[in-house]
Amino acid sequence: MARTEGRQHSDAARSHQTRERILRAAVDCLIEDGYAATSIGAIQARAEVSRGALLHQYPNKAHLLVDAVRHLTDQQMREAADNAEMKATEEDWTDTLWRSFATPLFGAVLELWVAARTDTELREALLRHQRELHDNIHATIVSNVEGAPEDIDMVFEMTLTYFRGLALTTILSTNHRDKLLADWRRTVRTMLTAATSQ
Repeated sequence: MARTEGRQHSDAARSHQTRERILRAAVDCLIEDGYAATSIGAIQARAEVSRGALLHQYPNKAHLLVDAVRHLTDQQMREAADNAEMKATEEDWTDTLWRSFATPLFGAVLELWVAARTDTELREALLRHQRELHDNIHATIVSNVEGAPEDIDMVFEMTLTYFRGLALTTILSTNHRDKLLADWRRTVRTMLTAATSQ
């Protein structure tokens, strides 16, 4: 009995390792090659697993990418937590938030967002996991801002939307990125100062 349980545990561990390897390969494909080129074959080659092993874990691309969303969100949350640890040395929490967008992972998310426009299953997975990521970042960053006024939630949402747009535009050009970031930091300080003085 113990030998059977040990074999089952070993099989489960190998299956988990294979699955994580495939998911890492899928995210890397999205980042480097884009959604259109992220085929089952490309993921298989990058993960260095057999076709049978991949199809055993994921029978189709849709199933694989839905799980890749979860894997990608986990990575983003780890990065957000790491960034928050540096917050103590930063003058502005917006720096911490911006680092969540100034990362190759955002490129993978963007690829999935575009694909989700016509893929209901993928869109539902993205909405669910991005909501989880949003709440995690909010709790990690904004709730720790000392003396934050009630308007902090509104300013956070505005900043999030602004940074998404800025991260998107910097794919084509970074010419005005630093100025736009500095302008927004000043805007945030003005809004929060006005809210505090009311």
